[in-house]
Amino acid sequence: MKRYFLLAALLVVPLLTSCRTVPAGHRGILVYMLGSDKGIEQKELGVGRHFVWFFTQELYIFPVFQQNVIWSRNDEKGDRSITFQTKEGLSVSGDFGMSYAIVPDSVSSIFQRYRRGLDEITDVFLRNMVRDALNMTCSEMGIEAVYGNGRQVLLARVDSLVSKQTRDMGIRVDRIYTIGDFRMPQQVVLAINAKIEATQRAQQRENEIRESEAEANKRIAQARGESESSIVRTKAEAETMMLRAKAEADALMLKAKAEADANELRSKSLTPALMQYETMKRWNGALPQVSSGAVPFFNVQDILRPAPSTDRNSGSR
Repeated sequence: MKRYFLLAALLVVPLLTSCRTVPAGHRGILVYMLGSDKGIEQKELGVGRHFVWFFTQELYIFPVFQQNVIWSRNDEKGDRSITFQTKEGLSVSGDFGMSYAIVPDSVSSIFQRYRRGLDEITDVFLRNMVRDALNMTCSEMGIEAVYGNGRQVLLARVDSLVSKQTRDMGIRVDRIYTIGDFRMPQQVVLAINAKIEATQRAQQRENEIRESEAEANKRIAQARGESESSIVRTKAEAETMMLRAKAEADALMLKAKAEADANELRSKSLTPALMQYETMKRWNGALPQVSSGAVPFFNVQDILRPAPSTDRNSGSR
């Protein structure tokens, strides 16, 4: 009886252990290890429990949701940071991370290409792609660009190169990023920081000079405006005085002309008879107390005689 129980156990235990589960968010690849059918089963196994022969088959499980991997110096697996070289030949190392996902329908082709699990593919092949892209990109970039604002340009180019390589493989790279600062020789860091500080001081000095020039130009413009305003005001006052003087001169001329015209009219109207008449009106009838025997200084007949006619036709009548 015990013999049959032991035989049953030997048969049931392998059957139970050969039942494998593909969890949610994963795809399974069944590999035949023995026989004429050994190789990769082209049909991918979906989520659920699947029977896998204990001795002849092997099941590889690949996640098809987004993955995130970090290659750092202080990793629990050891130093997995990435070292690359710049255009000057300086070695720079840094901690990098990558977010990616496997296209579900590409699991079979990926395994057939690399014959490895996802962890090995990530830590070996994908990491090498990132390292090669860094060296290719930095071979055209100086250390100052890599250390400074050029880091974003560097990451964008590396991301583009790696994404182009993995796209045809069925791996979608979402982002490649850095963690912390790059590590390089201390003397290089000091030299770069000193140059950056000198550049900043020069830029600050240049800004101060520009501000001084702007302030000087502002004052010059203000003085020029005030000068031009004074000139315009002086010119306006001079024109006003000239107009006023002209008006006064014109008024004097008109007044003089009016007086001249009046004098001319007055002189024309002063005939001898009128002068004698005016004298007679003012005479009080008294003769001079002392007389030389001369006749009176006016003639009554001349006063009463009519004035000669000024009509041109009077001579013909």
